[in-house]
Amino acid sequence: MRALPITLLGLFLGTAPSLALDCTALTGKVIPKPAIGLPTSGAVVASASLVSDPRNGSYCKLTGGIKPVDPAAPDIKFQVNLPERWNGKALHIGGGGYNGRVITGEDARFPDPARPTPLAQGYATFGSDSGHETKPGDDMTAFAVNDEAMRNFAGDQLKKTHDAAVFLMTRYYGKKPHRMYFQGNSQGGHEGFQVVQRFPSDYDGVIAIHPVYDFAALQLDGVLIGQAIYNKPGAWVSADKASMVTKAEFSACDGLDGVSDGIISNLAACHSTFHIESLRCPGGDNTGPSCLSDAEIGTYKTLAAPMPLRVNLSGLTQFAPWPVMDGADLAGRGNTFGSAPKPSLPATSKDSFLYLMGDALARNMVAKNAGFNSLILDQDRYAGEFATVSKTVDASNDDIGAFRKRGGKLLIMHGTVDMAVSPYNTVAYYERLKQRYGTDLGKFVRFYMAPGFGHGYGSFIVGWDSLGALDAWVEHGTAPGPQIATDTGPTGKGRQRPLCEYPAFPKYNGSGDPNQTASFTCAAP
Repeated sequence: MRALPITLLGLFLGTAPSLALDCTALTGKVIPKPAIGLPTSGAVVASASLVSDPRNGSYCKLTGGIKPVDPAAPDIKFQVNLPERWNGKALHIGGGGYNGRVITGEDARFPDPARPTPLAQGYATFGSDSGHETKPGDDMTAFAVNDEAMRNFAGDQLKKTHDAAVFLMTRYYGKKPHRMYFQGNSQGGHEGFQVVQRFPSDYDGVIAIHPVYDFAALQLDGVLIGQAIYNKPGAWVSADKASMVTKAEFSACDGLDGVSDGIISNLAACHSTFHIESLRCPGGDNTGPSCLSDAEIGTYKTLAAPMPLRVNLSGLTQFAPWPVMDGADLAGRGNTFGSAPKPSLPATSKDSFLYLMGDALARNMVAKNAGFNSLILDQDRYAGEFATVSKTVDASNDDIGAFRKRGGKLLIMHGTVDMAVSPYNTVAYYERLKQRYGTDLGKFVRFYMAPGFGHGYGSFIVGWDSLGALDAWVEHGTAPGPQIATDTGPTGKGRQRPLCEYPAFPKYNGSGDPNQTASFTCAAP
């Protein structure tokens, strides 16, 4: 007779051992190579400890490493959290940027502040560092010189981490989770698309927030934006001027949704109302901080238009426009133009954020030279290298039929003023899904746009029970309609709005408390 796991045997006998004893027994546990669906040298649990805190409750915290095939490649470091009161479900949480730090799974991505954490709800949670560690001051793409580390970052680590986590859950609880979900934002949103496209049989539902699905195109766009800002005389825009433009956009557009509340929601009306040329300096010269020169206007127009690419990246020959006319803060945390007209080589956090991220890919993944100057990069010269990176990393395929066939559900959300991942890029992917699946798309994909929300910043920072909405859809077939978003930011903290399905936006009804969802209706543009 097969031996029962300790926890189940104790429950069967009516004398369940303490969670601490069962948890710590996993220290040193080896996960064999056959348990992981992609090539590794197995995995080991480095530590197992009982944690109890008011936010997450009692859980067994496991940390460890998945061993590479190439001994020169780093381990994939992971953390798995096994709650004492397990609901039989699991949540895989994605990373951010170029990854490089362990995602603990002890919190969620833009959660509803009134809801318990996933761990406290009983979900087993887990995440990883994607197969490399990046410390402050490190070159964030230096890992790419190792092929296995690069493949892990490009998505292999998702399968490896998933399988290791499921092995440990099965060892601990005596059974596999009956539901497996994924939640991620930015690079984690990209990873959400990857699991939908590459590993559809492993996941019942996915939440992808501002997803970087076409990673190579986004970073090439960042390089080209860096060239447009820094290589053209007068094209750089100061923080004061960027703030002046944003203020003018709000003056023209804030009330177009029925209420002036520091959020531009009716973007279609704004695009017809506000024109960047209205801020032109007399004669087009740079005559002061209260107007834009022709060169500065040209920079805004470059960002607000599709960026043509001379290389085909996962079927894309252009990158989407940026929301520079939609009320996005291009100074501050957006850091679209950087702090000075002369950039660093290589780029640093003082420079344009888009250039910084693009430069990191161009140097170590394309040119294979940490000292390469991406401001003189020639697309034609490196077309093959960009195409290889795109093929390796991107998650741009709109054929997600395997995920649909297995009953998977996908929730996508993006903020309208995101200056790290353009919301119009996500719109473009969603439109491709609509073209492929037509009216059936809503049966397994829902896409929400959040006015005023950026890349974790903005005039409305979304808190949303996305996991609850996904679970209700998967478990009970309750399709999500308009959701409730709670502002978790310092200015409007606690106010609520409908989170509307694209292309609708929250329109004020004309009466009622403007801080309450009931005072708004999701309206067509």
